[in-house]
Amino acid sequence: MSAKPRPPSLPRPPGRRLFFLGLALSTGTVSAQSGNLSLEDALVRLNDTPSVTQAALSVKVAQQNLQASRAALGLTVSVTGNAAYTGAGTVTAADGTATTTASTLSGSAGINASLGILPWSSAQTALRSAERGLALAQSRLAAAQNTARLNVAQQYLNAVIASQDVQLAGRTLALRQRQLTVAQAQQQNGNATAGDVLSAQANVQAAQGSQVQAQASLDTALRSLSAALGSDVTGLTLTSTPAETFTLPELTPLVIQARQSRSEVIDAQNTLLEAQDSLAQQQRDAKLPDLSASVRYGPTGSGGLTASLNVKQGTLGAGYTVPFGSAGSDVNRLSASISGSYVLYSPALQAQVAAAQASVTQAQLSLSVAQQTAELDVRSKYAAAQSAVLALQTAATEVQVSRLALETAQTRLQAGTATQDDVTQAELNLEQSQRNLQSARAQAQIALLQLTNAAGGPA
Repeated sequence: MSAKPRPPSLPRPPGRRLFFLGLALSTGTVSAQSGNLSLEDALVRLNDTPSVTQAALSVKVAQQNLQASRAALGLTVSVTGNAAYTGAGTVTAADGTATTTASTLSGSAGINASLGILPWSSAQTALRSAERGLALAQSRLAAAQNTARLNVAQQYLNAVIASQDVQLAGRTLALRQRQLTVAQAQQQNGNATAGDVLSAQANVQAAQGSQVQAQASLDTALRSLSAALGSDVTGLTLTSTPAETFTLPELTPLVIQARQSRSEVIDAQNTLLEAQDSLAQQQRDAKLPDLSASVRYGPTGSGGLTASLNVKQGTLGAGYTVPFGSAGSDVNRLSASISGSYVLYSPALQAQVAAAQASVTQAQLSLSVAQQTAELDVRSKYAAAQSAVLALQTAATEVQVSRLALETAQTRLQAGTATQDDVTQAELNLEQSQRNLQSARAQAQIALLQLTNAAGGPA
């Protein structure tokens, strides 16, 4: 009895260097673009993505606002001037005597300067608000960069795994087609039934469907990666593969970082600080007297050197005015004045203070909720990362089992108790388990990135 001829073995796929032809994102045609694209190179392009660009512009605006607020802390200098003219006139007394008055022209010109010296001055309040705005804009930029980094890494690794699926689906289809040919030949020789042929045909059709699905998944992954990067990656060789070793960071530092640096937490902190500023303002309005003091040295009528202090506004002012015409006299004198008022009873002010206190309480609760939510997110992502890392052991064991099965099939082939198709099927099983290991590594890598993002980004 002669041995059955051995069908030729399928070509083995390339190694870990993954290459896929230029799959056009629109119609599937081959693109003229070529070159390599590693995951590190893809991450370099993050600053060009729309979300990161918009967040970076917000940071620039916040920096400009902070610079303007710092500049406003200095002196504010202004010039003033006025002029008045009174025409000549005649006044007739009761006895008929007419008195003629000459026309007069008077006025003044001066310069004034003001400076906020108390902590509750408007300039100081604006500075604190600008500092909070910059901190929030920077945290949102970091969040946008982290989200973009995660999206790019996820889509890149999806494309890597999808390319493996396309190669594996092609080899599986070739095996199923050859098995169909063998079944048809055996049916002609009376060694197979029509049911065997139909079963082989069904396997071919299933393999064809898997190939179409794998190609569609690759196309989707490439489209998603191109959208994430804002540039077409069609035809590029993806040279990076998932990492092989992973180390889980300590949980406690991640929780502390998340409760301090997450953008939601910083936003809640800013809201609380603004509410506290508003409460302090309302309490000053209710408790501080509206007190103003001024000193002037100069002519009796007007002009000269003046200085003033407004306690409630927290500002100090100074000015110098020169009269002209008939305004004032030539005698210089020192004069001082002080004025003030204090509200003894005002239900409206009391209501405003109570409302401000309620806003502070609400902001404190919101901050606490934001911190608790951030901590819960970190703990959840940490558990997911642990599961993903542990799953690597199972996937690695499956590779060892498939490799042992391949060695067994090769031994049986040499002994004449197995066919080349059995060996090819074992090779495909090994490639499938290796693909599953790569997928598990990609999932672990993404899970660690998600954990890092949940903590507010890299420390």
